Amino acid sequence: MKSFFSFPSSKFNVLMALSFGVSVFSTPVSASTEEVCVRASSGDVVCGTPVAKPSSSSKKPDTDETTQTEVSGSLTLELKSCARKQNTVSCTLSISSSQDKGLGFWLRYTKMVDREGTEYHPNKFQVGKSIAGENGRIQMDLVKNIKYKTIIVFEEVPISTPQLSLLEISLESDGGVKFRNIPIINPDGSFTLIPDDNPPVRPPSSNNSGSKPKVCLPVVGCL
Repeated sequence: MKSFFSFPSSKFNVLMALSFGVSVFSTPVSASTEEVCVRASSGDVVCGTPVAKPSSSSKKPDTDETTQTEVSGSLTLELKSCARKQNTVSCTLSISSSQDKGLGFWLRYTKMVDREGTEYHPNKFQVGKSIAGENGRIQMDLVKNIKYKTIIVFEEVPISTPQLSLLEISLESDGGVKFRNIPIINPDGSFTLIPDDNPPVRPPSSNNSGSKPKVCLPVVGCL
């Protein structure tokens, strides 16, 4: 009689075989090369395919992690990511308010800017289930402490663009909210973050603020 079972691994089969006094066949005649078989004390041959233990690295990453947060009045905007699919870049955010609030979003004044200074305006702007219409505007009432998923889609972005220097979201009556230096995530999960070209300039030390430059003249020397 021949039975088929799945085992955690071939090593486990060998240990079980030794523990229960059965014989192990490395290349049995009646089993395929992918199977491991043992002969029980009763004479029955038991075959099965080893099953590898799932690797801990197969765990999916947390895609809901916030990368940047900006606050404007009672509003909180949390940027999750900007991801690429060919020449389309989709930015995902959540928008919430600390109070019940009516708010408008302007598609025409919302933009992204790349490192070469090229501006892109969204082809799609969606907050919750509300989508910007022909006039490029969303008008809705935000419920207190509810996070509204927001998707802003930009098309015709060159594949050579590694990151956004600026993502500006226009809010009616609340001005604009700006996110800076956002890496664009590629389909394989990779991204490139380029340091800011214009780091802040440090003011001169206060110890040297009162010092005067020296003047050197022939014969006289330095004064």
